Amino acid sequence: MGLTSQSTGIATLKEMFEIKIESYDDIVVALAGNPNTGKSTVFNSLTGLNQHTGNWPGKTVTNAQGRYKYKDKQYTLVDLPGTYSLLANSIEEQIARDFICFGNPHVTVVVTDATSLERNLNLVLQIMEITNRVVVCVNLLDEANRKNIRVDLNKLERILGVPVVGTIARSGKGLEELKNAIEKVAKDEIKINPKKN
Repeated sequence: MGLTSQSTGIATLKEMFEIKIESYDDIVVALAGNPNTGKSTVFNSLTGLNQHTGNWPGKTVTNAQGRYKYKDKQYTLVDLPGTYSLLANSIEEQIARDFICFGNPHVTVVVTDATSLERNLNLVLQIMEITNRVVVCVNLLDEANRKNIRVDLNKLERILGVPVVGTIARSGKGLEELKNAIEKVAKDEIKINPKKN
């Protein structure tokens, strides 16, 4: 059986994943990342009180969705379960992989921890194997600074070939730049050239 427009995209988001989309013009953003990278803080900072939680269909894993507006466009943000890999060894990994593969989000933001970037890049590279519509969010830059860890965001962006944005989500630093990068990827305004292994 081949994939059709009915088996991927908006129809799948609404039926298979029970994502609440108000309009077909909404931009759907998947938020992925390892546990303890500040992903929930990024989610809460972007969506504020405009969010709701439930469970993924047929699973006891929490499903958080939220909305935000940026430059007159509505964005639906889906907080995927924290996972180290997409190899589907756990329910969380399976949900994250299935949503990125079959939910066909317009953009996938991968939140990473600046203090343990090397470990977090495994998930980034796995997601880039599935989609090139990726923004890497290097969060917890304040923690990295306290540990004398310096991250060259421009060099990382050049190496990966996708937008890289540094944030301190708990204080809101970098979130406007993150929204801007998401918008540009969603509108195909950034030339994305992901690194191939």
